[in-house]
Amino acid sequence: MIRNILGVSIALAMCGLCQPALAREGTSEGFPPQEKYNYYNLPGPDIAADGSAALLGGSEYLFVAGSALTPRASSTTITYPGGGCISSTGDFVLTSLNLPQGAEVIGIRLYYYNNGSASSANVALTSYSGSGGSSDLIFGTASGNTGYLSEFFGPATPLFIDNGGQSYAMLASMGAGLRVCGMRVFYSP
Repeated sequence: MIRNILGVSIALAMCGLCQPALAREGTSEGFPPQEKYNYYNLPGPDIAADGSAALLGGSEYLFVAGSALTPRASSTTITYPGGGCISSTGDFVLTSLNLPQGAEVIGIRLYYYNNGSASSANVALTSYSGSGGSSDLIFGTASGNTGYLSEFFGPATPLFIDNGGQSYAMLASMGAGLRVCGMRVFYSP
C-alpha cells in the first residue's frame, strides 16, 4: 500500500515537472511553433474511400519514415525539421527495401510536406543487379500541392520481388521547400 502511494506521488511530481516544458511549446525558447497543416491523401489502391488504409485480402504495408533515409551521394546533406520528415536539396536519399521473395509490389505511397513551393518531390523503387546495373521499376513525381500530402505511385507492369537476382531500394528527392516524411510500400506476399 505504501509502495503504491509512493509510486503515485512520484508520478504526480514528475507530471508537475513536465508542465513548464509543455507551457513553453510554441514559444521562442527552443520549441518550434505548432504548425497548422492541411493533410490530403491522393487516391490509390492502398487508400479506402474514407481515407483510411485499405488492406486487401493478403496485402501488407512496409512504412519507412523519412528520417530513416540516408544520402545516396556523399555530398548530399540532410536536415531534420522534425516529425520524422527530412529536407534535402541534393541527390536522392534512400533506404534498402527487403520484401519476401516473390512478393508483388502494388505501389509506393510518398508522404511529404510542401510549404507552398513550386518544387516537386520524386519517389522511385530501383533494382540493382550487383554487377553495376540498375533499373527504376517505379518512378513518380508528386503533384506539388501545399501542406502535408501523400501520393500513390504504382509500377507500369506487375512487379515481383526476385531476391536471388536483384537488390531493391526506395529513393526520394525533394526540391527547396519540401520535406519527405516517409514512404509506404503496398505489397502482396
